Amino acid sequence: MPSPPSDIDVHALMRGLVHELRNPLSAILTASSLLQSDDNLDEESAMLLDVVQKESRRMNRILTEFSSFVKPPHPQLATFDFAHLLRSLVRELQREAVLRHSIAIHDELPATLAVHADEIQTRQVLHHVLCNAAEAMEDGGALHFSSAVEGPTTWICIQDSGTGLAQGTLEHAFQPFFSTKPTSTGLGLSIARGLLRSINGDLTLEDVGHNGSDGAIHSAGTRVKIHLPSGDAPPD
Repeated sequence: MPSPPSDIDVHALMRGLVHELRNPLSAILTASSLLQSDDNLDEESAMLLDVVQKESRRMNRILTEFSSFVKPPHPQLATFDFAHLLRSLVRELQREAVLRHSIAIHDELPATLAVHADEIQTRQVLHHVLCNAAEAMEDGGALHFSSAVEGPTTWICIQDSGTGLAQGTLEHAFQPFFSTKPTSTGLGLSIARGLLRSINGDLTLEDVGHNGSDGAIHSAGTRVKIHLPSGDAPPD
């Protein structure tokens, strides 16, 4: 087999591949959605179509992550209300049953919280963080939101009461393609932090521990801190 040319643009190749895969994937999603609307659908066919829809949406998320990884979008900076964005996304994920009824929400954010960032990209970051938290709390739990403004920087803390990070994974969490989940690309956290750093923001991750009755430290979830320029302090 001939070797690929040494001057090949790998990023351009990946972007082209993502584009070519999206077209048939869109057709699969549309066709399966139309089939699901058939009132005479038998139980087995309905179950199989649910699988097609679920896996197609998962593939679409993977393609979106790859696209963001190889060519991060240029940020469109503006001042917006972070608290409103987060609450809207929480309601959406609750409707979609991503955030289940067994997950309690403890919202300590102020009524409004102005930040200066790209709202669409910030939403992408939040979506990844909240979905990760939901996956860590399969049997239910709690999500805590808090914030603080420190001069030109606003930070938002999202803490779950889930299983916490596996031992030894924290130092690798932001490495591209690193994941402890068999169905994950391992790009989500890397992309999220990259998007925030491009606008003078950041994302940090901590494993939260507590003292058990036996005196040992037990995992009590994960804390994600999102740092963004404050609404009255746009980045340079």
